[in-house]
Amino acid sequence: MASRFLIALAAVVMFAAPVHAEQLVNKIAAVVNGDIVTLYDLKQLAIPELKKAGVLGPKYADSPKVKSILSDVLDNVVSEKLFLQDAERRGITVKEAEIENELRKIAQQRGMTLEKAKEQILSEGLTIESVKERVRASIIRQRLLGLMVGRKVVITKEEVQRFYDEHKSEFAADGKVEVSLLVFAPTADIKDVHSELSAGKISFEEAVQKYSVGPGKEQGGYLGELGVKDVSPQMMAVVEDMKNGSVSDVLSLGSSKALIKLHSKTKGSLRSLEEVSQEIEAKLRAPRLEASFKDYAEKLRNNAVVDVRL
Repeated sequence: MASRFLIALAAVVMFAAPVHAEQLVNKIAAVVNGDIVTLYDLKQLAIPELKKAGVLGPKYADSPKVKSILSDVLDNVVSEKLFLQDAERRGITVKEAEIENELRKIAQQRGMTLEKAKEQILSEGLTIESVKERVRASIIRQRLLGLMVGRKVVITKEEVQRFYDEHKSEFAADGKVEVSLLVFAPTADIKDVHSELSAGKISFEEAVQKYSVGPGKEQGGYLGELGVKDVSPQMMAVVEDMKNGSVSDVLSLGSSKALIKLHSKTKGSLRSLEEVSQEIEAKLRAPRLEASFKDYAEKLRNNAVVDVRL
């Protein structure tokens, strides 16, 4: 069973091998540039997903779902081995003190001392070294991606300025809006409802109680006073041009159609470009990092010798 402490490692640890793993008969699931991935290790790494899917246990061993999960996990394992192999070629290393510091930081986030965390790891049949190995691999992976991917993604000052100018409403420090919301059912005759509202035949609150499938139906769709940061950019863009007491045109919110009634709007002080520049850079960088990462991972895979025997 996966350690509760290891679950807290989230992005750095999927699973650490139990102490007595070597006693079990093993098979080879894949060979990656000469490095072996055993079937036992693969199944251990897949435990969280198998449990989540309700197919953990011997009786599910041959089920299509188990095979699909193992295949997906193996794909991730192969990618990680390729990353670590590339890191080794580039001389990227991690000191023991860095691994200890990372474990200590994670333990503190869970309200534990490092010593207590290690006691818990051991109490659940896991080895400290196996956990450290996963942490080491995670640190190396992040450094490698920073070297091979991060350096290729450049965000210019002009791009940051343009994003700031086009999304100023997102950077209001204490702006507030007071709104009500009508969310239409998929089968609703939206045009007729909007026409009734425009002609004053029905109030917004009455329309909400009659037609809405959204929140606050009994309160006429009233959402209360919301901070600008708590309102989606899509909704804020609509509210920005509305007058108090007015009702918006029909807009899309996710997969639903909706109307917004604005009760009041208070403009907050605008955070300066200097204050939010790093936040904007992160927003602009994320999708480009993902695209660059996929390209890097694909090149590693194309240049590798991978023998999958699953």
